[in-house]
Amino acid sequence: MSETSEESRRVSFGPRPDESPGRLGLIEAKVISEGAVVDVIEKTKDVLRAVLSMTLDELRSPSTGTARLPEWFVAACSPERPPEAVEQWNVWWRGLDLEARARAEDERSWTLADWLYWMEPDERQWFWWDARIDEDGGGTVLVEVLGWPSPTGALQWLLRAAGASSVHFADTE
Repeated sequence: MSETSEESRRVSFGPRPDESPGRLGLIEAKVISEGAVVDVIEKTKDVLRAVLSMTLDELRSPSTGTARLPEWFVAACSPERPPEAVEQWNVWWRGLDLEARARAEDERSWTLADWLYWMEPDERQWFWWDARIDEDGGGTVLVEVLGWPSPTGALQWLLRAAGASSVHFADTE
């Protein structure tokens, strides 16, 4: 079975009881939502199922890829920004301290093209493992990573677009 089909199986059914992660291991994304976290996780899984079934050409073409993705996710993404607007935001962002930069990144919506780029097989460095609802009403998403730190912004945006009010990553090891 291919890695994509293994990941698709884990998105839909979770890991097998005898299955253990490879690569570097697992990291946790702690998910908090004003609404039901189970809904956030299910919406996230819906998007991942669509992405994992897309060809590289579809991932590289937002207009083609849009047809495969849930409408709510496409609507949550920002419209494409003209280069001058991107540069203006970058200049403003560089003037912030580290904490303010992190907060600005957390609050910023991604464009669909930017998000799809980070979902391409050669760019993505995290892979769905499992998710659970915690006793405190929050959720935990477990992803397998190639290294740490790992670029997980695309996952964070997906969870936020699905309704998470905050997402925090922690190493599980």
